[in-house]
Amino acid sequence: MFRKLIWPAAALFFTMAASQSSACADIALVLAVDGSGSITDEEYAFQKFAIADAFRDDGVLKALKDAGSVRVSAVFWGDGEFSTQKLDWFSITDGVGAEPFALAIEANHRTVFGNTDIGNGIWSALDLLSDPSFCAIKTIINVSGDGKETVAPKRRKTPSLYDARQRATAMGTIVNGLVISDEEPDLRGYYETRVILGDDAFVMEVRSLADYAEAIRRKLIRELSPSTEVQVAQHP
Repeated sequence: MFRKLIWPAAALFFTMAASQSSACADIALVLAVDGSGSITDEEYAFQKFAIADAFRDDGVLKALKDAGSVRVSAVFWGDGEFSTQKLDWFSITDGVGAEPFALAIEANHRTVFGNTDIGNGIWSALDLLSDPSFCAIKTIINVSGDGKETVAPKRRKTPSLYDARQRATAMGTIVNGLVISDEEPDLRGYYETRVILGDDAFVMEVRSLADYAEAIRRKLIRELSPSTEVQVAQHP
């Protein structure tokens, strides 16, 4: 009798495990976008529309198709005194479903300002990735910014960059960077040593916001196709 009971139970377990595994996305990607005080309203809008356009680009759509099942979301971060702005998860399967995400990015209204709390942005992205309602084989945070972490007195406790990186390490999440180094020439080095994480992690650098649109497109292709080397054009 025991054997008759155990085999159906085992079969049910493996069926459920296989079902759960097949439900996992191949990649879960969160864009963590700088909305701190160093970003003007015009620059904030530029970033939004550049990201939206990237998700309509043929090259990015091909990379999404090749990647299989992709979950994508975004957080707009600034001072830790402000709550980050989070988008819902959007599912893109075989390259289909990117437009609703692009529209949601465009429709986002800014509510973040202040200090450059990179750690708070990464932590908010990790909150999204720890959502128990879904799983992903590979998790990535795409951080873009134009400055270093700002340390300032806070009225409420917020996660530091160090705290966020420790949590990302524990979760096995890759953190990549896109730096706009028009005001801080050594920003790429800072991101390479203090921000990014993971064996496949990388930093792309642009010298002006005008290059951001092309860079975010190339960065997405590289993240979704890690074996592809992508060079970012820079204006002098």
